[in-house]
Amino acid sequence: MATLQKIRSKGPLLLIVIGLAMLAFILGDAWKIIRPNQGIQYVGTISGEDISAMDFQRELEIYTDVVKFANQIQDVTEEMQNSLKDEVWATMVRNRILDKEANCIGLVVTDAEVREVIERGTDPMLARTPFNDAEGKFDTDLLKNFIAFYAELDPEMVSAEEYAYYQSMYNYWLFIEKNIKSNLQYDKYSALVNAAIVSNPIAAKNAFENRIMRTDVLMASLPYSSISDADAKVSAADLKSVYNENKPALYNYSENRDIVYIDYEITPSQADRAAQLEEMNELVDQLESDIDDYASFVRRSGSDEPYSEVARSAKNLPEDVAIRLDSVKVGGVFGPYYSDYDDSYNAFKLLGTVSGYDSIQFSVMQVIGDDEAAQATRRDSIINALKKGADFAEIASKYGQTAIEQWLSADSYEPAVVNGDNAAYINKLNSMKKGEVSALELSNASLIIKVFDVKTPVTKYNTVVVKRPIEFSEETSNDAYNKLSAFLSLNTTVDDLRANAEDSDFRLLYYPGFQNYSHNVSGVAKSVEALRWAFEAEEGEVSRIYEVGNANDHLLVVGVEKIHPRGYRSLEDATPTLSLRAIKSKKYELLKGQLAGKSLAEVQAIAGVNIDTIKFVNFNNDAFVSSLYANEAIVGPSVFNLEQNELTLPMKGENCVFVAEKISPDSYSAEFDDKSEELRTRSMSSSRIMSALIEELYYQAKVIDNRYKIF
Repeated sequence: MATLQKIRSKGPLLLIVIGLAMLAFILGDAWKIIRPNQGIQYVGTISGEDISAMDFQRELEIYTDVVKFANQIQDVTEEMQNSLKDEVWATMVRNRILDKEANCIGLVVTDAEVREVIERGTDPMLARTPFNDAEGKFDTDLLKNFIAFYAELDPEMVSAEEYAYYQSMYNYWLFIEKNIKSNLQYDKYSALVNAAIVSNPIAAKNAFENRIMRTDVLMASLPYSSISDADAKVSAADLKSVYNENKPALYNYSENRDIVYIDYEITPSQADRAAQLEEMNELVDQLESDIDDYASFVRRSGSDEPYSEVARSAKNLPEDVAIRLDSVKVGGVFGPYYSDYDDSYNAFKLLGTVSGYDSIQFSVMQVIGDDEAAQATRRDSIINALKKGADFAEIASKYGQTAIEQWLSADSYEPAVVNGDNAAYINKLNSMKKGEVSALELSNASLIIKVFDVKTPVTKYNTVVVKRPIEFSEETSNDAYNKLSAFLSLNTTVDDLRANAEDSDFRLLYYPGFQNYSHNVSGVAKSVEALRWAFEAEEGEVSRIYEVGNANDHLLVVGVEKIHPRGYRSLEDATPTLSLRAIKSKKYELLKGQLAGKSLAEVQAIAGVNIDTIKFVNFNNDAFVSSLYANEAIVGPSVFNLEQNELTLPMKGENCVFVAEKISPDSYSAEFDDKSEELRTRSMSSSRIMSALIEELYYQAKVIDNRYKIF
């Protein structure tokens, strides 16, 4: 029971403290994001298997709730949602690909193997769980007690908050257990691949020398920029040659599109600013009068800064408020004033100041009785015993509770909105002194609190802040929409946009290789509808105007310039990309003759040649060429097998043609160990081969990602 009480002590009592509360979300209905009435059943295909939208949504909900539970947050941002969607999809793809391979070769992960990993308690998945002991180590006994407790848990015998907490904790564990099994499968498959890799003493010796041998290099180079692109004439045959050389890198695993778009931001007019300032003056007049309910007043005002019943230290108030606190007395109002930091009009009222702490170490127990009278009698008896020196934890244990001493930092609750019982709880803690014991009656609990220690007494401010970011009016929005609409009525194709956008004061942006998993158009919030349109339209089409952005403050128009289907890009399609490589190859051919057959002294006399001495060049690492301010990968390999002061042939670098010679060769201080080096070589080869193998399996799985149509 003692270990179970550790878990239980983290539950209902912590629910009282803002920032530590947990809600029930596993398999709930609070985060449904499938669009209704779309008639689409599948989000994609993996190895010929259609993945249903409901399966994806279920996995997404579970993972979202796990992230909420693990990070003690109650909501996720749009950016976090998109990241979670990608992680869930990537996991589904990997697991299905590996499941297929495992089934083909008879690879199995047993429940006994999963239990063994859990018993050891060293798996990284177990590093952050509610089942860790005081030292942070995974405690299997704590887990077993919780599972047994949860199996017999009666929802009718605990509060809704307690049950939600335990349910979230249980589902969190199921997620960890599932991922341990998945990771074991990957490790087993990787081990099979690794077992097929054989090293040998010769390869190990070469790898060792490549790693430790280094040399200073004297390098002479002619940069490609010394020849204009116009002088490097590229023929169709040149492009074809470069295309064949680079074809493996020109495979599209999924369709992508080159798009152009207008992202027109709506900004407040001077009339909008004047009107909002007038509203702020009216709100200041109301602030200066007596108000019964400040929380309601702040909500009605449209403030971005809600009212909290917990006083806050200056560092946790808006900066523009904190720097003005000395300019107002208690009961006074400051404002309205403009803040250019967030383009807002502001005012605040200082209701009072209190003394509090930066951090508080405390313990709490809940008093339970058959009725209010019995509860009050027990509460008074416990407090009297504590004041006479009784041990807090011992008394708590008599009532089935583990009174853990915990630290509460002001930074964990001051940035939040804290009202009601939560505010009463925190305000009580801040009012107590070190060593003090006190009772606290809340609407749903009777508590006894002891403060063991405090850190850094600070002044805290009870403030009512009205922060109104300046917003555009409906009239301003309509004017912007009408302006863009008039432009589009005369420009209906991508070619029209390219020809006329700039003259009409619209900035046309270009996004090559736009992917359907981008979630939005070039980072513009809430633009998924425009993304969907972009992957349903034909080349040359222009979309309607989309009202997007977090505050509908952007107007977005998209045009599809080019569609790149799945598969190898054609020569014509790849020409804009490959032409730069072809020009570089042509410049190499033109420049190498100037360096060929010459000594280093003769090369140094050529006009436009850069001379660099590069220290500690190694076979495995890029060399930084200071005259070009760029890295060149082939400098090390080009001189590796040369004799000292022997000159290379003209080499084709990324940024230049160069010749180089080895000067002052030496090596790192290291002793060759054939066994350890063979193991190192196998390990590095295994990593590369496993990565290439997964990429090949992905290619063979013919993954189709249509999440954008639904999510």
